[in-house]
Parts: sequence; C-alpha cells; structure tokens
Amino acid sequence: MTAKQFVLALGQAMHALGSPSYRVEDSMTACSRALGLQGSFFATPTAIFAAIAQGDEAPQTVLQRVAPGDHDLARLARLYAIRDAVMRREVAPEVGLTRIREVLQPPPARHASTTVALACSGGGAAVLFGGGWHEVLVATGAGVLVGLLGVLAARWNRLGDVHGALAAALVAFGAGALSAGGFHLNAAIATIAAIVVLLPGLSFTTALAELSMRHLAAGSARLMGALASLLTMAIGVGLGTRSAQLIFGPAPLTEATPLSWLWNVCALLVSWYAFMVLLRASRKQSLWVLLGIVVGFGGARLGGHWFGAELGGFLGAVAVAAAANLFARWRRRPAAIVRTPGLLLLVPGSLGFKGFTMALDQNFTASAQFAFQALLVGGAIVAGLLIAGVLVPPPLEVEPDSRGAGG
Repeated sequence: MTAKQFVLALGQAMHALGSPSYRVEDSMTACSRALGLQGSFFATPTAIFAAIAQGDEAPQTVLQRVAPGDHDLARLARLYAIRDAVMRREVAPEVGLTRIREVLQPPPARHASTTVALACSGGGAAVLFGGGWHEVLVATGAGVLVGLLGVLAARWNRLGDVHGALAAALVAFGAGALSAGGFHLNAAIATIAAIVVLLPGLSFTTALAELSMRHLAAGSARLMGALASLLTMAIGVGLGTRSAQLIFGPAPLTEATPLSWLWNVCALLVSWYAFMVLLRASRKQSLWVLLGIVVGFGGARLGGHWFGAELGGFLGAVAVAAAANLFARWRRRPAAIVRTPGLLLLVPGSLGFKGFTMALDQNFTASAQFAFQALLVGGAIVAGLLIAGVLVPPPLEVEPDSRGAGG
C-alpha cells in the first residue's frame, strides 16, 4: 500500500511543480515498474487518473484532483532525487513518501525579492523587445506595480483570480496616460514588457508539445486555459488603454529608439536574476539557469537571422533542449533546470497577446496575422524540442519514458 501511495504522491508533486502531463505519466509508470506494480496513468492539468495493481490483485482506480502549479526548479531537483532513491531501492517507499510531503510544504514567501525580480524582468524585456530608455524606465516601474499586486493577491484569494487582467489594465492605463501626457514612450512595448512574465506563453508551448506527443486531452485543456488567460489579459489592456484615452486623450504613435547591442548583455544578466527568483532556482543551479538563457537567446537570434523571425525559435529550441539533455546526462539532474529558463525567452505569448489587443481595436486582419504567427512560432519551438530529443535524448534513468526502458 505504501508503494502505491508513493507513486500517487510522486505524480501529484510533479504536477504541482510544473511538469507536463507526459513527464508525470512517464515518471509514475517507471516508478511503478521499479516497485513491482502494474500501473496505468492519465494526467491532465486538473486531474490525475491512476489504476494501480500489485501481483494478481484487481487494479485500484484513484482520481486525484490537482491544480496547475508554478515552476520550482529547486524543489523539482529534490523530488527527482527522492524518486531515484526509491526506484534504486536505496530508500523505502514510506521514507520517500515522507520526504515528498516535506518537499510539497509551501516555501516561505519572498514578496520583496519577487517584486524586484518582476521589475528587473520588465526592464530587461523592454531592452530585448527593442525599447529605449523611456520604455525601460516605465516597464521597470510597472513591474514593481505588478509585484505589489501579486502580494495583495497572495493575501486575498479573490484578487488572485483576476491578478493578470487587473495588472494588465493598470499597466496599460499608466503607459497610455504617460504617452498622452507628452512622455516620449512606445506604450505597447512598455506594457508587454511589464507583464510578459504573466503571459502564459510557456503553458501555450507546453500545450502544443503535449498535443504533438498525442496527449490530446491534456494538451487541449492546457491550450484553452492559456488562450483564456491571454484573452482576459487582453481585455484588461483594452480597458486600461480606453480609460486612459477617455481621461487624457489619445496617445500619439511613437517609435522606440532601441539601445545598443551591449545593453542586450545587461538585459540578459538582469533577466538571469529575475528567472532565478521567479523559477525558485537554488544557488547551485544559477550557472545552469544562465546557460539556458544564453543558449536560448543566442539560438533564437541566430535562427532568426537564418530562417526568419517566425522560424527562428526552431533553432533556439533545438539548442536549449540539446543543452538541457546534455546537462541531464552529465549532472543526473532534471533537464528542466536548463530548458525552462531558455524557453521563457522563446515562447510566443507576446505575439498572441498582440493579436488579442489588436482585435479589441477592431484591427482583425492584423490580429489574425499575429495569432497565426504565434501558432507558427509555437510550432517551430515544439518541432525544435522534438528534434533535439531525437538527436540528444535525455537519459532514461533521469527522464523516464514509458515507451522505452522506463524501469
């Protein structure tokens, strides 16, 4: 019975720490085989179905209600170590179960560092999006506002349901007011840069990956959730922008003046700190997070130069996934430590977000173009991940695959 409980707790913990459905299912399957169980598993973003049997007994079917969790690289590495120790019979399942429960204990709140990280993320994204000093300044200040709203949302659950839309509305209102008041500002760049970490671009890409790997239910549910989140945030931007126009008048169309390429290096370093905090990485993982960021950014820029902006993410995804799988082979750690921060620089959330905001302005032709571009970029990233998995597959003892030697 304890072995069954451990397998179920493992799946729930992996789900809570941001793992995709296929990784949850494969890990539960591999762990079941190692413990002498027969298990069939079906993971979705909101539930895990499990049928587990031991020996000749009838399978016991269990439904676990789960909620999509945030990425936590430090706790994910601890969870993998617990799983591997139990699978190698170095630790009894009951001890592993206790350790999993300890891993799932909520970490202490870090409101101040999270707010600083959101400010850094906004400023760094503004540079990478081609903004100038005014866009960087506004996006940084708006990132502080987003962080303070997050603090309130953590204390007031009802506010958490509308955190993204409310943050988008307030940021868009502030950017529109400054632009209409004579501040030389590209309001679109400042707005998207400030809220880019709230956009579900990574969920969008994960959903496409799940669909491509024939996890149709999980991929469809995650995709609709990402689109719904994009839509609510786009409505928030529309309300904020229109409110600023009604109060302060229409904002002039302003072209941003991009900074020199040297500032991209500073933006990457600032984003490094932001990702370390937002992804809850440990200090031991810091250099690997930086590796993912540099490889993702460099691959995307090189791919954009060779294949164009839409397909540039392909080369970036190949480079990030290959580096992540090599890291998993060398260090025997989750590939997500390198892969997740790298993909955050590639995900197409901002493109889809632009499409929704243009639709609110009744520019349906341009919005359809951006929506198609977001799908194309997302598809290119997923194709790159799949190709890298073939060229440099992760080690099965670190990233189990139910189609291979999962035990």
